[in-house]
Amino acid sequence: MRRAGPGDAGAMAVMRYDFRTELGEPVETKPEFVERATAWLAHRLELGSWTGWLALDQEQPIGLVLAHLVEKVPNPVVEPESLGYVSSLYVRPECRSRGLGDALLRTAVDFCRGHGVESVVLWPSPRSVPLYERHGFRHQGEVMELHLAALDPPELRAQGGGRQWSCS
Repeated sequence: MRRAGPGDAGAMAVMRYDFRTELGEPVETKPEFVERATAWLAHRLELGSWTGWLALDQEQPIGLVLAHLVEKVPNPVVEPESLGYVSSLYVRPECRSRGLGDALLRTAVDFCRGHGVESVVLWPSPRSVPLYERHGFRHQGEVMELHLAALDPPELRAQGGGRQWSCS
């Protein structure tokens, strides 16, 4: 296993496509997605805003995990000011059940721990839940989510901007 760099973005994009299309029908062709995701990944790996690792078999990528450190607004009380986000944990189907997913996840979690993060979040696929549970992840009810695309009509989404508020 090794840390991924911008030059690995193409292989990472292919694995991301393979991972996500195991879960649902794609809305773009593989070449279109790989081009778009390669540029996205290369840029973020270059900036250091995302960190990735590859599992290798004879120098060929067979697994992937990404981590992103999310800063929270400073707090005057005792509360963590950052969290880790783990994404895209994937092992090629023919290489599964050999401990690669465990090793990739451990690497990403250790990276977060090493940066002082107290909580790590992720969105698991149904198949991956047992893996995450073995590593101590639990479903939490604290997070609230708003799906902006579900708000209709579009005019309602725009309301509120430009209003003047008064406290008197």
